[in-house]
Amino acid sequence: MGKGKIIVASMMVFCVLIFIAAIAFFMMYQGELTEPTSEEKHAAILHAAGLLKSDVQDEKTIKNLFQRYILSRKVNLDSGEWVADDAVTQECKKLAPEHDPAKIYQRCAIADVYLVKNKNNKIQQIILPIFGKGAKSMMHAFLVLDPDGRTVKNLYYYQQRETPFLGARVEDESWRKQWPGKKVVDNNGKPVLRITQEKSGNIDEYTVDGISGATLTSMGVENSINYWTGEQGYGRFLQRITRDPDIIAP
Repeated sequence: MGKGKIIVASMMVFCVLIFIAAIAFFMMYQGELTEPTSEEKHAAILHAAGLLKSDVQDEKTIKNLFQRYILSRKVNLDSGEWVADDAVTQECKKLAPEHDPAKIYQRCAIADVYLVKNKNNKIQQIILPIFGKGAKSMMHAFLVLDPDGRTVKNLYYYQQRETPFLGARVEDESWRKQWPGKKVVDNNGKPVLRITQEKSGNIDEYTVDGISGATLTSMGVENSINYWTGEQGYGRFLQRITRDPDIIAP
């Protein structure tokens, strides 16, 4: 019995040491994230839209799927109106801390929007690139909405360096599966998404359970989504969709 207890205790200590080593390695590896290539971004968009299997890496397949099902557009965040590619004049300005809850540091007036169409060329999804600061890193994601511009179909983080087994779980299917059907804005177009750590079971269409042990990462997700669906982000564009759904027609 004594030897058994020693073996169990040794295994527990070993597991703890492995976990600490993994965290230490991650902290040493922290650094600036490199900008993803266009192929990596296209693959992430297809994953977010549910059009690409996780084991598919073939560049030709990714290129063909993207050209067939994805429309790339640009929108002026100040007006919420589409901008022709040949008429883009990008203007960026530094954000004051009180106007920068997502901690992105600067705001650019022109932003990308991706529209997902089906085989009949009908728009099925709206994909908004969003990013914001988590606990340890800048986190980049694609927020996938129904054509109503309010209802979430998916939230797909494709680039982040949050703490392994904690904040990094923003990529886990077990956490992401609660997002479909949630609303990011209310009936007046105001961002009201809330991520709670209370685990009270009192979850409505505007509330998502946070990641256990990763409060700062969860707050970062909430701040990012509310920023990008608000007036400084895609808010005016989403309000235009509510008034005139035909603006996203191919």
